[in-house]
Amino acid sequence: MSFEGGRLRASERASGGELLVEADVVVIGAGAGGCAAAAALAESGLSVALLEEGRHWEPADFQPRTTFALKHLYQARGARTLRGNAVIPLPGGRGVGGSTLINSAICFRCPPEVLRAWRDDHGCDALTDERFEAYFDRIWQTLGVGVNPVEVQRNNNLIFKKGAEQLGLKGAFLARSAPGCQGCGICQYGCPSGGKFSADRTFLSQALATGRVAAWSDCRVRSATRHGDRVTEVSGDVLDPETQEVVGHVRARADTFVLAGGPIQSPLFLLANRFADHTHCGEHLVVHPTVGSLARFPWPIEFWRGVTQGYYVDCWDQGFLLQTYTTTPDQTYLTLHTRLGQETMEVMSDLASLASAGTLVHDEDSHGAVRHTPIGPDLSYWLGEGDKRRIIDGMRLCAKVFFAAGATEVFPGRIGIDRIRSPEEIEGALPYDLDPSVLMLYASHPMGTCRMGADPATSVVDPHGRVWGMANLRVADASIFPSSLGVNPQVTTMAMGLHVGHAIAGRV
Repeated sequence: MSFEGGRLRASERASGGELLVEADVVVIGAGAGGCAAAAALAESGLSVALLEEGRHWEPADFQPRTTFALKHLYQARGARTLRGNAVIPLPGGRGVGGSTLINSAICFRCPPEVLRAWRDDHGCDALTDERFEAYFDRIWQTLGVGVNPVEVQRNNNLIFKKGAEQLGLKGAFLARSAPGCQGCGICQYGCPSGGKFSADRTFLSQALATGRVAAWSDCRVRSATRHGDRVTEVSGDVLDPETQEVVGHVRARADTFVLAGGPIQSPLFLLANRFADHTHCGEHLVVHPTVGSLARFPWPIEFWRGVTQGYYVDCWDQGFLLQTYTTTPDQTYLTLHTRLGQETMEVMSDLASLASAGTLVHDEDSHGAVRHTPIGPDLSYWLGEGDKRRIIDGMRLCAKVFFAAGATEVFPGRIGIDRIRSPEEIEGALPYDLDPSVLMLYASHPMGTCRMGADPATSVVDPHGRVWGMANLRVADASIFPSSLGVNPQVTTMAMGLHVGHAIAGRV
């Protein structure tokens, strides 16, 4: 069977029948980790078949509508949530490019303290500073990472910068993989200008340029065949990209298999196929819990315009970051916790005068898990007392920044308090003994469910991403992080993809 490379659509090849794919390596999942791994493998001379449940996208295909984005670009159509001591939305991207299609393009290198802890506490000696700095340098160049000019930052970012500077806080414009950003403020809908450099337009393009990569869309891989400690084949459904109906079947054979389905799908696949058990696989789910806040100003802000997330305040050593964000008016309406009726419409009528920013917390004492059950995935997350305190510290500081910038009132992300009218009211409105269920929580950046380590008794994969007990099955996504980062993870995920790809090719 001859190898065919390029961007390919399984739904066009397997209508009513079966598609057979063969390569040296099969990579399941075309997000940040999968695309980077494919590039590393192809550049090492190996043929790669990349299988992705979602579809291929061009910038002109994206539509700036919530309904379109939820249907086409989000896992579970945006309804995926975590249950626990609060119900927390957990978004995730779907399509060739994964969550980089819908993220805000924020780029942080993995903090050195985190890499050091992964080596010292988990035995991941292969994750050296020297190796990962080289990966980060390559990612910076490949993604065109830089700070967007002031003219596209616009008011929402600039007003938060003003407040942070008034308080003498450590803040900066965010480095982003969006060198062509036009400031349209709809990153979460897919970038219609092509100014954001998502994984499909960067690492996958580099991989395809070798002629040794076939990127198949519309393939939902479900099962695997094994003989002893080796996977010999994976199989699943071919989907209609519009209706999600099954229109065929796909089988893929290779010498090596790489799982890059993300921190939710990767453990579910391992558990469903009995490559691992619940002792650690699916456990240790960490996220970055976040809460957003709005503030009213006596002049127009139009927070939906400008770089989606352009400015941050660095409180990493205190366990949190503050980051600006934008949402569209319809999404803002859905997240307001003012009383329905006149009160909510009064806020919406003055929407142009609102600014928005949020708190992102480094998950330290919370506990989450991904479980495979006969009736479907069970996703749980229990916010710890320490993380709750850090969230409240961040919400308090966020309110102070808004007031320092000239806000007349702040709408904190908590149920039961509609607004804060002065700095003196902040602590009373946001006490430490709040129940997590009254916080308007949002889960960003799942990590850790197939964590890496030197001991199979405490981890799921070894320091090169190989699943313990399997000779030719690896994982290359954020699920292998031994802990959370405290910063946006797309760069570290790509670095892990390069690391695992190079390990398979014998370059580590």
